Amino acid sequence: MKTIRSLRRVHWWTQFELALKVGVQPQAVYLWESGRRTPQVPQLRKLGEIFGICSDEIDLVADRGGEDGRDRPTADRRPRERVPGRDRSGRAAVRGEASRAADPVET
Repeated sequence: MKTIRSLRRVHWWTQFELALKVGVQPQAVYLWESGRRTPQVPQLRKLGEIFGICSDEIDLVADRGGEDGRDRPTADRRPRERVPGRDRSGRAAVRGEASRAADPVET
């Protein structure tokens, strides 16, 4: 049996893309994959149609301890996609930091 996360990753879809296909909010897909919620019957049938399998074959148990050993699901990012709130080097961005660096205050 395959989990929703593993089926989604086989197709290289993000949680957002799968949510659009099923007709739910992206947070719902996150909750399904983390095991906090289970899809309702119509949503489960739609998932089966999308993945081309019987909905009974979808494992609803949370996918714990993936290939990297973490228990908690992480957001999928495409290669070279920037993380919101981070600068190019990966450090947390601070509001107004760029403008302060451009206009140093003279004392």
